[in-house]
Amino acid sequence: MANIEKFATPITNRNIVKPISEHKTAEGEKVDFQDTSKVKQTLAESELLKQHTGDIENQRGPAVFMNLLTDPQVTVGFMRNIYLMMDIVSLLSMQNGSLTEEMQQLFSELNLFPEEIADEMINQENSSTAFKGELFDFLRDVLAENKNPDFKKAVISVLKSVNCEKSKADILRALSASFNYMSAQMKPNKELSAVLHSISERFSSEDAMENFQNIRDDALSVLTDIERSILYNTQNSRLISMIRYNLSRYNTDSDFLTSSVNYLMTMLKEEDKSEFLQLLYDHLAYYENRSHSEILSDSKVMNTITDILKLQSESEEIKSLDSDSVESIIHSMLSSPSNFTPLLHFIIPVEYEDVVSFAEMWIDPDEGNHGSSESNDERLIHMLIVFDMDNLGRMETELHVRNKEITLSLYCSEEVRPVIESISKDLRKCADFSDYKISSVNIKQIKQPRSLVDVFDGLSVKRSGINVKI
Repeated sequence: MANIEKFATPITNRNIVKPISEHKTAEGEKVDFQDTSKVKQTLAESELLKQHTGDIENQRGPAVFMNLLTDPQVTVGFMRNIYLMMDIVSLLSMQNGSLTEEMQQLFSELNLFPEEIADEMINQENSSTAFKGELFDFLRDVLAENKNPDFKKAVISVLKSVNCEKSKADILRALSASFNYMSAQMKPNKELSAVLHSISERFSSEDAMENFQNIRDDALSVLTDIERSILYNTQNSRLISMIRYNLSRYNTDSDFLTSSVNYLMTMLKEEDKSEFLQLLYDHLAYYENRSHSEILSDSKVMNTITDILKLQSESEEIKSLDSDSVESIIHSMLSSPSNFTPLLHFIIPVEYEDVVSFAEMWIDPDEGNHGSSESNDERLIHMLIVFDMDNLGRMETELHVRNKEITLSLYCSEEVRPVIESISKDLRKCADFSDYKISSVNIKQIKQPRSLVDVFDGLSVKRSGINVKI
């Protein structure tokens, strides 16, 4: 019993260093209530829920497109970034002399002479829609003669099938390029990068159309792997969304065109059937036989800009000089004609007597007359022209045309305003050579750049739908 305490004593490690509890003052325990980054956020409302909560303002259209409409920079950023790139290349010497020379050659080809402006605008307008040419003129004519709703549905079905047929090759090239770019981004994961590169080659192969469904399934599977990868980021997320969108655009129904054409043929007059089939054959043959490297547009300006962007995106030297140019230019290009912007968009860089300037033009050819029965002479044409000229800076010209009468408003800086006012009488005479007449000229001070929604009333509502006008 004398040794019971010895045996009952707990065995402890004498080398353990006991932590010393540090007394914290109130100053050391302050909490930053402004930092809410770790606070769990509420889930975003679904589109269905927004319809029942009165969130009308946010229902106008997709956020990315609405941001473009309300951004004043889209009305001046396009060519300004091109010229900024031009200045950087000319001022900074690069090791690759041939590359610098090629860029400068492209820049010199970009500007137009005054006598080239009219033809260039026609070419840009012709390239702004897929529904241009004799085939679509024919369909418009027969549609004007036959008001039967079933006939209209048959024409629309043919338009959809023809567009699907024409866009297949473009979609495959876009998917191949996207997966090739994604492969380069995933280089740290060699296995995943190799799979992406393999899919890129499969989309560009000759049998891609026949094997599209198998390639698409493999592509969707690898996209899921990327989203689970540690390399997944915001940039990859945007590209994956675009890839999935392009995959959904590809129509795998091989009988869509044939069935649409046969259905319309049953409704056409006998004298129109042979002409329709010949126009359809010629139209599709042109796109099928067109080389991938062939110039796809007659627009000199757009072809040159495409070559400049391609050269910059492929050259690490130029990208390092001005890494934001391509993104800024593409940001501005999204305000060009599309299903979400029912405006004609023209880009006019001009060189005249050693003065280089540029203008961007947006036109709503039938503002306020959508769905009305007014004639072309009665319709309201609304234009916005943004100029940027050496020594004069930025100017905006807004025109309203109705019954061949033009109301002109010119916005300029306060320094230039007296000069513009002194020539306002001459401006009235600018349309004397035509049937149009400038009824009034208003000179106003430009306080700040205006966005597209500031100029074109109701554009945000129009952009939230799809323009299916034939």
